[in-house]
Amino acid sequence: MKILCICGAGVGSSLLVKMGIERVLARNGYDERDFDYEQADLTTGRGMAHFCDLIVTTPAFESSLDKDGKPYVLIHNLFSEKEIEEKLIPVIKQMMPKK
Repeated sequence: MKILCICGAGVGSSLLVKMGIERVLARNGYDERDFDYEQADLTTGRGMAHFCDLIVTTPAFESSLDKDGKPYVLIHNLFSEKEIEEKLIPVIKQMMPKK
C-alpha cells in the first residue's frame, strides 16, 4: 500500500507524520514491508495522489487536493500518534487486513 503524506513544503511535517504512521502501524501489528511512503508538498501531491492508495494530510489542505476518489485521513496534530492511530487504523483495516 502506498501512503502519500502531504504538507506545505513537502519536508518537515510530512516526514513527521510519516514517522508517526510507521510507529502506529507497527504497534497495531502491520508489517512495515506492506507499506511504501511518499512525501510531497501540496502542488506535487496533487499529481502524486493519482498514484497512491491513501492520502494523509492536514485539514488545511483538504479542499486543495484532487483526491480522485482516494481515501484520505486528516490529521490536526501531527505530533499526536494517538490522533494518527484513531484516524488511520480504521481506514487501514478497511483497506487491508492484518497478516
